[in-house]
Amino acid sequence: MFVSLWHYLKGYVIVEVSGYTIEKFLNLALHHHIPMWDVVQKENKICFKTPIEAFKCMKPDLKKAHCRAKIVGKKGFPFIAHRYKKRRFFVAGIVVFIAMLWLLSSFVWLVEVEGTERINSLDIIKSLEKKGYETGKLKSKMNLREAETYLLQQYPDIVWTGITYEGTRMMVRVAESVPKPEMSEMNEKPKMLIAKRDALVTYIAVEKGKPLIKAGDIVKKGELLVTGEMPRGEEDDSLYYTAAKAHIKGKTTYTASGTIQFQQEKKQYLNESSKKWTLKLFNKAFQLYASKPPQGNFDKQITLHQLRITKMFPLPFAIEVENRVAYKPMIYTLSEEDAKDRLLCELWEQIEGSLGVEAQILKREAFFKKTGDAITGTLHVIAEEDIGYRLDLDQGASQQIKEKTDYEQN
Repeated sequence: MFVSLWHYLKGYVIVEVSGYTIEKFLNLALHHHIPMWDVVQKENKICFKTPIEAFKCMKPDLKKAHCRAKIVGKKGFPFIAHRYKKRRFFVAGIVVFIAMLWLLSSFVWLVEVEGTERINSLDIIKSLEKKGYETGKLKSKMNLREAETYLLQQYPDIVWTGITYEGTRMMVRVAESVPKPEMSEMNEKPKMLIAKRDALVTYIAVEKGKPLIKAGDIVKKGELLVTGEMPRGEEDDSLYYTAAKAHIKGKTTYTASGTIQFQQEKKQYLNESSKKWTLKLFNKAFQLYASKPPQGNFDKQITLHQLRITKMFPLPFAIEVENRVAYKPMIYTLSEEDAKDRLLCELWEQIEGSLGVEAQILKREAFFKKTGDAITGTLHVIAEEDIGYRLDLDQGASQQIKEKTDYEQN
């Protein structure tokens, strides 16, 4: 590798020698220590590479061997320098370009975060920006060890962080702490179970706590189902507190209503379009070219092309291409069946988001009514699902909820 680089810096020529006594020429050249490499024979000719000054020294040997030589290629820095000797501005431009690349590589132009799971990467980037570790800053002006310490102080869930430079990118790698395991039942805080929504209780199995309802009861949202207050015994009227735990299912009802018009509008895209190119330089934008936008309605599609030398060397330049495509609003009429199907899907999406994860649909009934140029619909869904959720129990809290529930029922 170093020999090839040396030859390139000094310059060399590719020579083609022809004649009937090529062997004699080779012997004479070797005898006079003329360097040659990459020697290749082609029929009654040979090609090889040799330094510029060596080519001048082999002329007597060519004459003695009655051979002819011609240069078929010139390689190396001296030839390139001679070629661009008169193009001073071109050479100066190359030098300035290289200097600009070197200068730009001294800055940070992109911040990336790896290793996050629970913490938002964007929050980490914003925290670093507040402290001064942001894009457009000189690498030499930023202390990465201080930035690591700052992140550890700001985010207790981060147990390790490493910040390094990769080209013009600042890579922030973090390791988050392992989530705390759920507390064991021995150390768990007192809990009580509350009804999520109005329901008819169909099943109840209590593991811990005192149940206040039974299968077949109708409960309201917020009603106390299982309390964590337990009597110590028949002879002891005092209470102790435990973490109530039970599996309670109930029938729940969901209702959603909506209206849909028969006349609907859609976009019919036309062949008319235009583009706008914008240069993003640092935090400023410079419009390069923009064709005349389509008349009337049009949609925009923006694509951002980040300029970079390699993946590790993004530059503070980006080309934003805005593609504008014209469309014409089209009015079309839904059939009654299509309108019902579309409205039913919309109503089901409203209800589906409120259902429990393991909810079982028992009944689904929809009613539609045509009113002029629209259809109004109502969807009723009966489901069986888990209706209890746990809350922390304060002393006396469950008694207050129970008394309020009893009062509302009476």
